[in-house]
Amino acid sequence: MKYFFTEWKKISEKLVGKKRFFFFDYDGTLTPIVKKPELAKLDSRIKDILRKISKANKVAIISGRPLSEIKNFIGIKNIIYSGNHGFEIEIKGKKIIQNTDHWTKNEIRRIKDKLAKEIKKIDGAFLEDKGLTLSVHWRLTSKKDLPKLFALIRETIRANSRLKLTKGKKVWEIRPNINWHKGKAVRFVMSKVQSPKSEVVPVFIGDDATDEDVFKVLENGITVRIGKSKKSKAKYYLKNQSEINRFLNLLTKGSIKYFTSVKYFVCHPELVSGSIDAESSSA
Repeated sequence: MKYFFTEWKKISEKLVGKKRFFFFDYDGTLTPIVKKPELAKLDSRIKDILRKISKANKVAIISGRPLSEIKNFIGIKNIIYSGNHGFEIEIKGKKIIQNTDHWTKNEIRRIKDKLAKEIKKIDGAFLEDKGLTLSVHWRLTSKKDLPKLFALIRETIRANSRLKLTKGKKVWEIRPNINWHKGKAVRFVMSKVQSPKSEVVPVFIGDDATDEDVFKVLENGITVRIGKSKKSKAKYYLKNQSEINRFLNLLTKGSIKYFTSVKYFVCHPELVSGSIDAESSSA
């Protein structure tokens, strides 16, 4: 895994003359991780940059949030949205919902009712109902209460073949036990919007364990992780979430062709050294 900005010249050369498809995770990528989901509001400057990028490139938001919520948080027309880790997708106003049977939906509702009562007894933990999935957040829970919370979750879905439990950043996800995830959602989206003969370079940026599914399927794409990790399948990394601003600013300073020119690197020597800072990226 290499640092994105020190490799930018090589990366930008891969994008020259190609159609580009940018995929972004939301929480922890476009916005910082916050204590409660409803507080993760998109900065207006990031929104403006995304809107500019979408005018010349395909853009999709691939989030674990419900589709309706992520659309409301982003609020940009003419881009693609995927919610609930790919279980909900909207392309050009058409919604595609991943099939889950009647019994599975009933199980999720039943577990929600059961967990809601018990989780209230554990300080700092709370349940998020996302329709097709459930999230148990424990970022605000004290360490002494975590074993009790984890035991409750495991016991609730134990031996339930219709559901599975996955981990995120201080959150447990309860979702239908079917072979579907963000990676397959990205593949599906690409198959629906690109011509079979067109050469498209996919670029995905994410930060969580659920984003690893995308890193794996985009072997020939440009994959970027927020935070360096030896275990990640991403090719590149940003040091922290705030560096997403620098990445987005690179895309709006000029054309990809200009990025690869000698003139650009003379004007921006910090990219070669890898010492780019927040002030230089927003200049």
